[in-house]
Amino acid sequence: MKVAIYQIADTGDADTNITKAYDAITKSEADFFALPEFFAIPGGDYKKQYTLESCYQETGKPAYDMLEKASRVFPGYIIGGSILERDGNCYYNTCYVWKNGDLVTSYRKIKITREEVDLQICPGKDPVTFASPFGQIGLMICADCISWDVVDAVAAGSKYVFLPVSLTDPNHPPFTGHPLSEAIAKKHGATVIKITRMGTFGGKVLASRSAVTTPEGTIWEALESLEFLAEVEI
Repeated sequence: MKVAIYQIADTGDADTNITKAYDAITKSEADFFALPEFFAIPGGDYKKQYTLESCYQETGKPAYDMLEKASRVFPGYIIGGSILERDGNCYYNTCYVWKNGDLVTSYRKIKITREEVDLQICPGKDPVTFASPFGQIGLMICADCISWDVVDAVAAGSKYVFLPVSLTDPNHPPFTGHPLSEAIAKKHGATVIKITRMGTFGGKVLASRSAVTTPEGTIWEALESLEFLAEVEI
């Protein structure tokens, strides 16, 4: 199958981020198009002082509408990275999957970060996988990959696992390669498709490389930690 991986660069403007994503999706002819976590929300040097409601209104809702609209043009599955969802009194970090104008499924991030807890984002409860003509697909978001309870629930039985991640924490210890993706792939015999986001913090590039990792190792990664769009045959 062919997967379009968009390691999108944050422009500092939600509308522009959303428009860039729409333009890229609708020009693709891949089987899947995958975006990173919180792709619409300005972060790093562009971080804005949103309330959860204003963030939902200014980024989550328009990004949701864009994904639905794009899915009526793009013929494959859209793995919509993640956006802020509002449901009653709760806000979630949610990945939506679209195809042909229909919502296939959605997944709420379970292993939320300390920052998300402090912002009062609610954790999801239910692991999500779905059937496709290419095999069972599992969904995780960023820090989910450090919880083996989540990983095992999602990756066991999945042929492919999509893992959207956001801007790297500037205080994160340095690392090389894709050790968590490799551990997940080897344990469960799945292919892990990691989609990262690019931005800056204090003028320093904030990103890790997007990558495709099979049980045998990483078979593709973005050439550099900059904006990168590639269609990868798996």
